[in-house]
Amino acid sequence: MRRRRFRKKEAKKVSAEIKETTGVEVGGDMDEVDFGNVKVILVDNEPLLINYEGRYYLSVYGVMKLRPEKYRVTVDEGALKFIMNGADVMKPGIVYADERIKEGDFVFVTVEGKDSPIAVGLALCDGSEMIGEKGKAVKNIHHLKDKIWKQFFG
Repeated sequence: MRRRRFRKKEAKKVSAEIKETTGVEVGGDMDEVDFGNVKVILVDNEPLLINYEGRYYLSVYGVMKLRPEKYRVTVDEGALKFIMNGADVMKPGIVYADERIKEGDFVFVTVEGKDSPIAVGLALCDGSEMIGEKGKAVKNIHHLKDKIWKQFFG
């Protein structure tokens, strides 16, 4: 597993982008670990961030630890096993979506009745359009128990 340490200036830029995309503050030494289509950014050796297609987002662990106030999408129990297998989030499974979400935003996914995130991804439509009869609402980038999660948490 190759690690690359970010320079201070680069880490500052990442911190600013995270603040803008998720509303949370992140700081510390940053190392990037390559997982192919997703790179994980370790902040003081914790896998808090991911780099997907050149943009920075919170990892599932980052959401657990830093608790962003917006960008939540909640699904029913029936959607859980599909999302945990890497499926994108479909509109019929969604029971709540933050109205502030815009297409292309970072979002995190929780299951009804639980606060802990099960996945992070990108909104494929605005939050106001996420609850519906058919179609995809969220592109699943990283989820609990995927190869990234297993690398750090067994």
